[in-house]
Amino acid sequence: QLDNVLHDISGLEKVMDGIHTLQQQLVERKNKIIESIDLHKRLIPPFWHLPIEILSQIFCQCLPQIPEPREFQAPSKLTVPVLLTRICRQWREVAVGMPNLW
Repeated sequence: QLDNVLHDISGLEKVMDGIHTLQQQLVERKNKIIESIDLHKRLIPPFWHLPIEILSQIFCQCLPQIPEPREFQAPSKLTVPVLLTRICRQWREVAVGMPNLW
């Protein structure tokens, strides 16, 4: 009976060793993913982090100059301001929140 108990303990230790090895592999994989995320965050150009006030001014400068009043035309999705709303979520929020763009 003692031999059976010792055999069971040995089997459990092997399982625990396997679990420990798997845990180490998962921790290493997680750390590599975190390093990759951090690297990608550093590669994001500073232009994407402009304050809303500066981004708003840039958007205003993108508006086409219209010399005289014309018949109303719905904005095209390929021109400012609609085009600005298609770049990213932040730009869409800024552009939609600027009544002077529309």
